[in-house]
Amino acid sequence: MSNSDSDEEDIIDYYQYRKLWRIQREHWVHPYIKENANLRLFVAAQELSQTDRKCIAFYRMSKETYQELSRMVGPFLEKMNTNMKECVPAAERILITLR
Repeated sequence: MSNSDSDEEDIIDYYQYRKLWRIQREHWVHPYIKENANLRLFVAAQELSQTDRKCIAFYRMSKETYQELSRMVGPFLEKMNTNMKECVPAAERILITLR
């Protein structure tokens, strides 16, 4: 019995410890995305990539590297639009893969 009580106390202590060290975020959802929830991720990414720091954080690479990657593999990822649906552009497909 005392062993299970000790285990329960250890678990409680662990979760209390983790609560103390959680990362404090400036905001959970970027204000641009929150205000424009109906926009596609790619449009939001273009807006967020205005600064180098946000671009690297969002794309996980520099803007130049992302553009080079899009240029290299884009032709292999291109799809054709149909009457039933609009295809996802190659640059957006790459972004989805990276995210």
